[in-house]
Amino acid sequence: MKKKYYLLTSLLALGMGVANAQYKGHIFIDSNGNGQFDSGERTVEHAVVSDGYQVLKTDANGQFEIPANPAARFVFVTAPAGFKPAKSHFLKISPDRKEYSIGLIEDTSQDPDVLNFIQITDTETYLYGPWIENVRKYAANQKSSLIMHTGDICYEPGMRFHAQQVNSQLMGLPVYYAVGNHDLVKGEYGEKLFEDLFGPTYYSFDAGPAHFVVTPMWGGDYKPSYTRDQVIAWLKKDLELKDKNKPVIFINHDFDIGPDFILKGKTEEIDLKKYKLKAWLFGHWHNNYSFVNASSGVRVISTNAPNKGGIDHAVGQFLHIKVTQDGVEDVAPKYSNLFDHIQLIDPALQSTEKGKIPFRAQVYDSNRDVASVHVRVLDSKGNQVAYAPFKPLSDWSWETEPLMDVSNKTYTAFIEVNYNDGTQATKKETFGVSDKTNQLQLKWTGNLGGNTWKVSPLLVEGLVLGATFDDGGNGKSKIVALDEKSGKTKWTFSTANSIKQKLRYENGIVAATDVAGNAYALDAKTGKLIWKKELSQGRLPSYVTAGAIYEGVYYTGYGSYLTALDLKTGQELWRNQDWNGGEAMPGEIIVTKDQLFTGANWNSLFAHDRKTGKLMWKKNEDGLRFRSGGVAVVGNEVYATGLNTVFVLDRLSGNVLRKKTLDYDFKVMATPVISGEQLLLSTSDKGIVALDKNTLNEKWNFTTGEALIYTSSYSSPDQNKLVATVEAAPQQVGTDFVFGASDGFLYRLDPQGKLKYKINLGAPILAEVLVKDNLLYVTDFAGNVYSFNNN
Repeated sequence: MKKKYYLLTSLLALGMGVANAQYKGHIFIDSNGNGQFDSGERTVEHAVVSDGYQVLKTDANGQFEIPANPAARFVFVTAPAGFKPAKSHFLKISPDRKEYSIGLIEDTSQDPDVLNFIQITDTETYLYGPWIENVRKYAANQKSSLIMHTGDICYEPGMRFHAQQVNSQLMGLPVYYAVGNHDLVKGEYGEKLFEDLFGPTYYSFDAGPAHFVVTPMWGGDYKPSYTRDQVIAWLKKDLELKDKNKPVIFINHDFDIGPDFILKGKTEEIDLKKYKLKAWLFGHWHNNYSFVNASSGVRVISTNAPNKGGIDHAVGQFLHIKVTQDGVEDVAPKYSNLFDHIQLIDPALQSTEKGKIPFRAQVYDSNRDVASVHVRVLDSKGNQVAYAPFKPLSDWSWETEPLMDVSNKTYTAFIEVNYNDGTQATKKETFGVSDKTNQLQLKWTGNLGGNTWKVSPLLVEGLVLGATFDDGGNGKSKIVALDEKSGKTKWTFSTANSIKQKLRYENGIVAATDVAGNAYALDAKTGKLIWKKELSQGRLPSYVTAGAIYEGVYYTGYGSYLTALDLKTGQELWRNQDWNGGEAMPGEIIVTKDQLFTGANWNSLFAHDRKTGKLMWKKNEDGLRFRSGGVAVVGNEVYATGLNTVFVLDRLSGNVLRKKTLDYDFKVMATPVISGEQLLLSTSDKGIVALDKNTLNEKWNFTTGEALIYTSSYSSPDQNKLVATVEAAPQQVGTDFVFGASDGFLYRLDPQGKLKYKINLGAPILAEVLVKDNLLYVTDFAGNVYSFNNN
């Protein structure tokens, strides 16, 4: 009896202890930086504190008391605007810890009205690369207040590396992390390692005029212990306590929500629009894709990783984001790994006839923004003959007013660059009478007013057409028509989002599809809209496949919205019902008299009946499911690549007729080219390779220089090997081959792959050149369009 009494007394005492247990402490200004709440240090009243379940504010003395919760693992603070954590925004709950005081310090980089911050994502590496210093220096240069990593750090080696090398102390400003699907790793539970290294998987903070909310990926490689309902229940309490006037910037590794922005669990849900939601940041897809939701005005912002090419061949980049009280004001992509990139376009390429000509230069730096550019020209005796400023045409390209006559003399030019941080750089260039072995003479240069991706020049109705992309979602995407004879702009048409692939033309109509899945038909002469179709209804992922026109039908889209449209009316003729999934390949749809060939990355290569849309066959083995480029069709043979293997397939059955694995990486957007008995293939790592089309034996290889930007999937300068990427297919000029490369050069090779000449245009060339009569048209990444006399 006595034993039972003692046991009951002990249980009651334990129960009362649990019931009375609390997580208590102060939120304080850590004036001496020791991480301890010392006597005399100022406290912060009405600071929001949470254990992931309860959310409350500190009292007038900066003190808080949270009832103990056996499921809670952290106590964390929502850092008020104007402050940042002195050490960390969280403390791990431990039986040995008596109090949970968290220190803050003032953040002088924060402006109450404007906030600049950096978004990076999907770095997925345990290697130290130049992107780390790039991001750190750019953030310091722009006086950014924080860096937000939106997940996939990834796997155990990558997570440990980032915790050691990409942290707040070493980067010089607060670095926050979100949980990605590959950050849920083997352990006691999926997010255990993330918690050990980075703290809570969901939390919030204030910075400048905005309230930031970070939530975790709902599933991944290993099952997490948290649930949607758990996170939503906390989120409701957090948002109820935020300043009602502050916009909400929502962060999750994926855009896993409907267009109504109602986040739903099994029993819980919350309408984020009611809390002044203004932006949703994510990654996951390895692409560059931003848009504004038409009904709510919410900015949806995704970026590719800063250290490698994207799955859809998006450029490696990070984002500089500007937030005001009204939400996201501007999103500026920054391309990684370019430092003091300065290149004068050789003035001697221009007409040798007497007369003043403008100078053009490509200038870009990943660490700093360019403030101004000037050119100083000296004659052969060292006398200054010209000094002039450049004006910006795009974020790479700069041009002077007509400056001087350069015919029949030799000069030295100094391109002088001033950066916004007060530093300078100078590049010396010597130019003169054009080398007679160089048979290209520049007729004119135009600019599309923005960067351009894989949109080749399209020559129609006396116009040269192109299109621009806007990865920041700032409303700057457009289709542009230049005059065929002068390069001057004749008309522009604004599109809802970026046009990243080839424009198509037939019978006076130009057709294109943007990355949001909107198809357009324009009058080629005037640029007036004939019809528009919203095919994808804004679903992810972005659309980057080039459509095709055949006999008055425009074929575009992928998956469930692969569609055949009447070119004149936009009427839907058929829609794919046979497959879905993966990501749109960044190559192009190929149509023949009776078939349509397309693909989806991570899925398959598909052959459809062109007239009905019925799937005829699909192939996904031996790397064919990794679709970057389109196919070439000759007779009853289909030539395709997958990873490092070349395939020849039967056109009607899809059966493999022959294949060969080679020491090349074929993850490029280019379509294979058949020239006589040669099969020419662009590569992501070794330039151009030519094979015998019958035996698939290698005939020759021409290697270009290192890429200026990284587009091919997972290509990276961190791999310590040459990345000689050619995203464009070579075009035949007589018996020669002409193509542009990611190193910024335009190349001409003879039939045996020997270099005839190369021209440094200073910006990557992703699109195929256009050859017509004696003219050669080239569009570069900076939006420059060049018309060359091809004598």
